[in-house]
Amino acid sequence: MSEPVRQPSRVYRGPLLDSTRWDSYTPRRGDIVISTATKAGTTWTQRIVASLVFQSARLPLPLMELSPWLDLDVTPLADVLASLHAQRHRRFIKTHLPLDALPFHAEVSYLVIGRDLRDLALSTHHHARSMGSAGPRAALAAALETYGGSDASSFRPPEVPEDVHAFWREFFTRSAYPWESDGWPYNSPTHHLRSWWEHRSEPNVHLLHYQDMLDDLEGRMRRLADFLGISVDARLWPDLVRACTFAEMKAKGHEIWDSGPTGSALGTWDFFHRGTSGQWRTRCSADDLALHEQALRRLPTDLRSWLVRDAPPV
Repeated sequence: MSEPVRQPSRVYRGPLLDSTRWDSYTPRRGDIVISTATKAGTTWTQRIVASLVFQSARLPLPLMELSPWLDLDVTPLADVLASLHAQRHRRFIKTHLPLDALPFHAEVSYLVIGRDLRDLALSTHHHARSMGSAGPRAALAAALETYGGSDASSFRPPEVPEDVHAFWREFFTRSAYPWESDGWPYNSPTHHLRSWWEHRSEPNVHLLHYQDMLDDLEGRMRRLADFLGISVDARLWPDLVRACTFAEMKAKGHEIWDSGPTGSALGTWDFFHRGTSGQWRTRCSADDLALHEQALRRLPTDLRSWLVRDAPPV
């Protein structure tokens, strides 16, 4: 493989995240990198890609094992790289990093998912509160301890306010990283999207919108298959689409996480909450929405138009 077309210009490092792990990544022609902000549809997209790659509604292994989260600094890097090296299917890898924190290879396909920031913020609140509860916190600490991680003894989930309005202010005015302006307690969804938007015309970059996937899952899956150069037998489409619905994924959550310490820890988080859009209509105040508008103003006009969707109330 050739050297990256672009090298990372930022380093993201936190209690569970280390972008420098990508320095050890050796790409294969045809690899797929799924890059999303937190709670923008990551696991959903991984499940869709798995259905297309394996041409089956059934997974040969847990999704987490098939599609590792490379920048998650819990499972030892050597173990993740060995697992990737051993894979013989078309590989697809998860990341929450923006483009400026990743090596960009011409031979690799990059899938980027955007979601209305108002829905993303509410989903992040639920997710972060779930992560900080007793069960997930203990499971994650146990995983870190098992692998001898340096953060095992000092790891503390962020203190996330129960009040959604208090959280909303934090989410839209802070980030875990000083060069970003929103997304707390994680990295910024606006910075993430903007980093990819500037390169959306690259032939190996494909943008998906969460709302479009909700509105027409089969249509978006077919477009994605075309982008990835995957031919699907027409008889398989109904089963593949059904396997990628939220109802089916929630019913078969055991197909997502592996049985190791990291999988057991991540499996305690509520990754599949509602999977809907428009909750913000009945939960957000005028002040909340003003903060959202302020965050949007930092984005290019065409990106704002693409991102904001008038989903019906839930």
